Amino acid sequence: MNEPKRNLGTPTMMLLPARKYSFTVSEQEHSIKIPRKGKYNVLDPEFFTEEDGGFNILSKSGDKDIESILYFPSISKVLFATSQYPDLKDDEAFTPMALVVTKDAVEIIGHVVKMLREEPTNVQ
Repeated sequence: MNEPKRNLGTPTMMLLPARKYSFTVSEQEHSIKIPRKGKYNVLDPEFFTEEDGGFNILSKSGDKDIESILYFPSISKVLFATSQYPDLKDDEAFTPMALVVTKDAVEIIGHVVKMLREEPTNVQ
Protein backbone atom coordinates (compact mmCIF):
# COMPACT_ATOMS: atom_id res chain seq x y z
CA MET A 1 0.00 0.00 0.00
CA ASN A 2 1.37 3.42 -0.95
CA GLU A 3 1.86 6.11 1.66
CA PRO A 4 -0.15 9.30 1.07
CA LYS A 5 1.81 12.10 -0.58
CA ARG A 6 3.21 14.58 1.92
CA ASN A 7 2.21 18.18 1.18
CA LEU A 8 3.78 21.44 2.24
CA GLY A 9 1.71 24.59 2.11
CA THR A 10 -1.52 26.07 3.40
CA PRO A 11 -4.46 23.64 3.30
CA THR A 12 -7.80 24.75 1.95
CA MET A 13 -10.80 25.34 4.20
CA MET A 14 -11.26 22.37 6.51
CA LEU A 15 -13.21 21.04 9.45
CA LEU A 16 -11.54 20.44 12.80
CA PRO A 17 -12.04 17.24 14.77
CA ALA A 18 -15.39 17.32 16.59
CA ARG A 19 -14.38 18.21 20.14
CA LYS A 20 -14.52 21.19 22.47
CA TYR A 21 -11.94 23.93 21.90
CA SER A 22 -11.17 27.10 23.85
CA PHE A 23 -11.11 30.17 21.63
CA THR A 24 -12.06 33.81 21.42
CA VAL A 25 -13.86 35.44 18.50
CA SER A 26 -12.96 38.94 17.31
CA GLU A 27 -15.79 41.44 17.55
CA GLN A 28 -14.89 42.88 14.17
CA GLU A 29 -16.51 41.24 11.17
CA HIS A 30 -14.18 41.01 8.16
CA SER A 31 -15.18 41.06 4.52
CA ILE A 32 -12.94 39.93 1.67
CA LYS A 33 -14.04 40.30 -1.97
CA ILE A 34 -12.45 38.20 -4.68
CA PRO A 35 -13.28 37.66 -8.35
CA ARG A 36 -15.66 34.80 -9.04
CA LYS A 37 -13.90 33.57 -12.17
CA GLY A 38 -10.78 34.18 -14.16
CA LYS A 39 -7.25 32.89 -14.67
CA TYR A 40 -4.76 32.52 -11.84
CA ASN A 41 -1.82 33.85 -13.87
CA VAL A 42 -3.73 37.05 -14.73
CA LEU A 43 -4.17 37.72 -10.99
CA ASP A 44 -0.54 36.91 -10.09
CA PRO A 45 1.75 36.35 -13.09
CA GLU A 46 4.83 36.15 -10.86
CA PHE A 47 3.57 33.00 -9.11
CA PHE A 48 1.08 31.35 -11.47
CA THR A 49 1.65 30.25 -15.05
CA GLU A 50 -0.76 29.73 -17.94
CA GLU A 51 -0.66 26.00 -17.11
CA ASP A 52 -2.29 26.70 -13.72
CA GLY A 53 -5.46 27.36 -15.65
CA GLY A 54 -8.57 29.19 -14.67
CA PHE A 55 -11.14 29.12 -11.92
CA ASN A 56 -14.87 29.53 -11.47
CA ILE A 57 -15.55 29.45 -7.74
CA LEU A 58 -19.26 28.73 -8.18
CA SER A 59 -20.04 27.06 -11.47
CA LYS A 60 -23.20 25.63 -12.92
CA SER A 61 -23.25 21.87 -13.18
CA GLY A 62 -24.04 19.90 -16.31
CA ASP A 63 -25.76 17.30 -14.12
CA LYS A 64 -29.55 17.75 -13.92
CA ASP A 65 -29.53 16.85 -10.20
CA ILE A 66 -26.77 19.31 -9.25
CA GLU A 67 -27.42 23.04 -9.56
CA SER A 68 -23.96 24.45 -8.80
CA ILE A 69 -20.55 23.40 -7.54
CA LEU A 70 -18.60 25.50 -5.01
CA TYR A 71 -14.90 24.74 -5.33
CA PHE A 72 -13.16 25.53 -2.01
CA PRO A 73 -9.49 25.18 -3.11
CA SER A 74 -10.04 27.95 -5.67
CA ILE A 75 -11.00 30.34 -2.88
CA SER A 76 -7.66 29.85 -1.11
CA LYS A 77 -5.68 30.15 -4.35
CA VAL A 78 -7.51 33.35 -5.39
CA LEU A 79 -6.98 34.84 -1.91
CA PHE A 80 -3.24 34.29 -2.36
CA ALA A 81 -3.25 35.49 -5.98
CA THR A 82 -5.00 38.74 -5.04
CA SER A 83 -2.82 39.24 -1.93
CA GLN A 84 -5.89 39.06 0.31
CA TYR A 85 -5.16 35.88 2.26
CA PRO A 86 -5.59 36.96 5.90
CA ASP A 87 -2.37 37.75 7.79
CA LEU A 88 -2.91 35.51 10.80
CA LYS A 89 -0.77 34.62 13.80
CA ASP A 90 0.07 30.97 14.49
CA ASP A 91 -2.76 30.68 17.03
CA GLU A 92 -5.41 32.38 14.86
CA ALA A 93 -7.79 31.22 12.15
CA PHE A 94 -10.23 32.98 9.87
CA THR A 95 -13.70 31.48 10.16
CA PRO A 96 -15.98 32.19 7.20
CA MET A 97 -19.57 32.82 8.30
CA ALA A 98 -21.11 33.58 4.90
CA LEU A 99 -20.28 33.55 1.19
CA VAL A 100 -22.10 36.12 -0.91
CA VAL A 101 -21.85 35.15 -4.57
CA THR A 102 -22.66 37.67 -7.28
CA LYS A 103 -22.20 37.46 -11.04
CA ASP A 104 -18.62 38.76 -10.85
CA ALA A 105 -17.42 38.37 -7.25
CA VAL A 106 -17.45 36.29 -4.10
CA GLU A 107 -17.56 38.09 -0.75
CA ILE A 108 -16.31 36.09 2.21
CA ILE A 109 -17.63 37.39 5.53
CA GLY A 110 -16.18 36.07 8.74
CA HIS A 111 -14.29 36.53 11.99
CA VAL A 112 -10.80 35.90 13.28
CA VAL A 113 -10.70 33.38 16.12
CA LYS A 114 -7.82 32.94 18.50
CA MET A 115 -7.26 29.40 19.68
CA LEU A 116 -6.50 29.17 23.40
CA ARG A 117 -4.61 26.47 25.21
CA GLU A 118 -6.88 24.53 27.48
CA GLU A 119 -6.24 25.41 31.11
CA PRO A 120 -5.35 22.30 33.10
CA THR A 121 -7.90 21.38 35.74
CA ASN A 122 -6.83 20.39 39.21
CA VAL A 123 -7.87 16.82 39.86
CA GLN A 124 -7.69 15.70 43.47
